[in-house]
Amino acid sequence: MKRDINSNGYIFLYSTVLVVVVAVLLSAAALWLQPYQQRNVENEKRDMILSAAAANDDGKIEFFDGELPVYIVNDSITVLPMRGNGLWGPIWGYLAISADGQSVIGAVFDHKSETPGLGGEITTAKFQSQFRGKQFFIKGQMIPMDVDAISGATKTSNGVKDMIDNTMQKYREYFEKR
Repeated sequence: MKRDINSNGYIFLYSTVLVVVVAVLLSAAALWLQPYQQRNVENEKRDMILSAAAANDDGKIEFFDGELPVYIVNDSITVLPMRGNGLWGPIWGYLAISADGQSVIGAVFDHKSETPGLGGEITTAKFQSQFRGKQFFIKGQMIPMDVDAISGATKTSNGVKDMIDNTMQKYREYFEKR
């Protein structure tokens, strides 16, 4: 008995089998790749922390998770994780603070979906370098961070400023105790 390959039943069965096979293959690939993806996320995080701290690739990172997470690089530089909102989605970064707790050593930012050439410029060295040497404590008083805005990316620039100011407020007590 010959099957009618033009019948609706055959087409439905063929499509169903094809979809199931492809779904199983994609699920297997996703599970197999998951440890590699996690390792890449951890490596990117490590690179961003070391970059903010202006440390080389073999820098020593210690993680302290009290009420707020803190990374200590090479036993002296404090690196703070930051989260905020840009125009199109989340932005994040790391702010490295000098051993004396008074000034910024470096900052690194990244984003999920900011516009290339506009808000996406927060990932460039030119934008990030403006924070080096800035002080956020003067005579025991915390001062807001100035951010040179990116033309056409006011929302993202304001998001970076708010992210830094909010992070510093959260960590205020940490730095006052130092």
